[in-house]
Amino acid sequence: MPRRLSIEAGAGNVWSRSIFAVLAAILFLVEPAGAADQPPYRLGYLVDASGPQQTTIKPAYDAFRLYVDELNKKGGVNGRKVEILARDTQSDVQRSLDAVQDLGRQEVIGILGLAATNAHAAVYASAKKLGIPVLAGYPINIPTVLPPAKEGAFGVGLELSLAGTVGGYLARQVSPQGKSTICIAFEVPGSMLSCQKIVDTAKAHGFTQAETLTVPIQQRDFRAVVERIVRANPDVVTMCLGQAHVASLLPVLAGSGYGGIFLSMDTGIGDDTVRAATPPDSKLTVYSYGRYVSVQDGSSPTLTALRAALKEGGLNDQTSSYPGGWALGLVITEALRKCDSGCAKPSNFESALEKINVDTDGLTGVPIQLAADDHYGPSAYRLYKYDNKARTFSAVGDWLHIGSNGKISE
Repeated sequence: MPRRLSIEAGAGNVWSRSIFAVLAAILFLVEPAGAADQPPYRLGYLVDASGPQQTTIKPAYDAFRLYVDELNKKGGVNGRKVEILARDTQSDVQRSLDAVQDLGRQEVIGILGLAATNAHAAVYASAKKLGIPVLAGYPINIPTVLPPAKEGAFGVGLELSLAGTVGGYLARQVSPQGKSTICIAFEVPGSMLSCQKIVDTAKAHGFTQAETLTVPIQQRDFRAVVERIVRANPDVVTMCLGQAHVASLLPVLAGSGYGGIFLSMDTGIGDDTVRAATPPDSKLTVYSYGRYVSVQDGSSPTLTALRAALKEGGLNDQTSSYPGGWALGLVITEALRKCDSGCAKPSNFESALEKINVDTDGLTGVPIQLAADDHYGPSAYRLYKYDNKARTFSAVGDWLHIGSNGKISE
């Protein structure tokens, strides 16, 4: 049986009264009389907390737990607390399947999170047999969440085929005269699919040479990969990798003499990782794009609450997964508020997930909308350019919108 996570990020933190007021205004929380007697809403969460993708996957869980901890301090939802049963799957398929079965025995009404995409399809199928809906969080989802709607399969993360389409489109934006790109993927389905979408979309927008290089998920030595990139000398290097991969790849690429463009898909990599991995004398031009904002980008009550929570929790606010974890909290709050029959069964929670329309107040560029015929909805992506002299990122243009059908609009 998978062990339970013992760390609950941010537990015991005390916020200021102003932050409580912000949360109350955002979440419309009301604690009715007799709330203490109400049983908690019980949800499962699958996370890679100690495996090969922990640096990419776990930060979103940490932010989500901060959100839930503060939510519960204010009385929860509908006067009921939210109980999260987390399982460390280590991005392993069998551990993930064992966790689903265990959570079914624990009578959860839904499963959240998920880790590397090699386990996603198996988790969705296993949970479906138990009648438990799955809401995949940030950073990564696979196309199972896209229309036509599949029973019990939802997502609010970075759906990797759409993110790849956006990456191929942005490759043309950052290199208007570019003719070639190499995309680096690790050997899991979502990463390889995303690079294929980058390659296809780049070719559709005028690139004449585009290819994918794949590496094992455990790989951290990228010297041979960089040697191949230097020989090919593409205009743009694209990728769909994890935090630890980029932390290992980028310094080697930056020190190789390659002077092209590095376009980083932010799958939870974060500003600090890119900054630390890019030497001040690098010839690279570095861009990053993702579905959720850099934590320091923009101002709103929700972003203020998130930043305050991260500070109180002692978490680095340069990690990009945190807005995605916070957004997941907003979505499950809305679902629980709308859940019929007190969310007595997973089917009640699933029905509520098909009625979601959440304005994330700056966490991303469009509302998160889930419906009966679309379990992912429209999304938006922000492009950032890295200034290597100032060591800062700045947004390039406005949010780029893409429908769940893969159609891009400015």
